[in-house]
Amino acid sequence: MDKVKYLLNRIRLGDEEAFSLLVEELLPAAFKTAYLILHSKELAEDAVQIALEDCYISIMRNKDIRQFKAWFYRLVYSRSIDVYRKNARNHYSDIEENPEALEKMISESVQSQAVQNENKQELQSLIMSLPKEQSVPILLHYYEDLSIKEISLILNEKNNTIKTRLVRGRKKLAELMKKDNKYLLEVKTNGI
Repeated sequence: MDKVKYLLNRIRLGDEEAFSLLVEELLPAAFKTAYLILHSKELAEDAVQIALEDCYISIMRNKDIRQFKAWFYRLVYSRSIDVYRKNARNHYSDIEENPEALEKMISESVQSQAVQNENKQELQSLIMSLPKEQSVPILLHYYEDLSIKEISLILNEKNNTIKTRLVRGRKKLAELMKKDNKYLLEVKTNGI
């Protein structure tokens, strides 16, 4: 009989020291596993503690454990994921319980959304000022997420023609954006 089976039998007979001997050498790696998932010493300790409790209960219920080491690490991994999920849920419920924080988040997102919508409308008006042969492919490609092949089928043009129109349209759009100093940073950063 190997050491693990011997210790499992001793645990089932009530030997408390046998459980410590069984898991002692596995604890450092178990803690590292939990820490890598949870990024918190306290949460990792909690996850390992829960895994140890579940491990003991499973042994006492005569669960058939063939590869104890692999089974124990899998248990630690599962309990770490459980703790992670529970912690994420608690984080969201804390925000819901604090109306000021929730209101601030909503107002900031509403403001940023309003600015985004305004910028989008201004950009669309610049695109619409381009010649139709350039504005239509740009709108279809960037606003409707159509591929060049799909645009060529819609417009009944060759792929290379669509690519050329997109390149020329982007260059013309960059010129228009440079004239309007509002978009100067985007032109420099994104190379539009």
